[in-house]
Amino acid sequence: MQVNNKYNIGDKVYFINTENKAECSVVKAVFVYVYKDHTSVTYNLESGMSTVDEEDAFATERDLKEHVFKDLIEFV
Repeated sequence: MQVNNKYNIGDKVYFINTENKAECSVVKAVFVYVYKDHTSVTYNLESGMSTVDEEDAFATERDLKEHVFKDLIEFV
């Protein structure tokens, strides 16, 4: 089995925290969960928020903003 995660230990990631605010933190561990029908990757972070799912983590602040505001931008 081969797992292709987007980020590695030491990488910075941008995400929305539990208070719905944008935050940046460094990955300190990578968790891979293998199920019968899919695989899930979760990152443990150095910040107060302990983990973030791969689909909710972004490489840049701009990528996070585009994800959050995409529907609004398309609407206008």
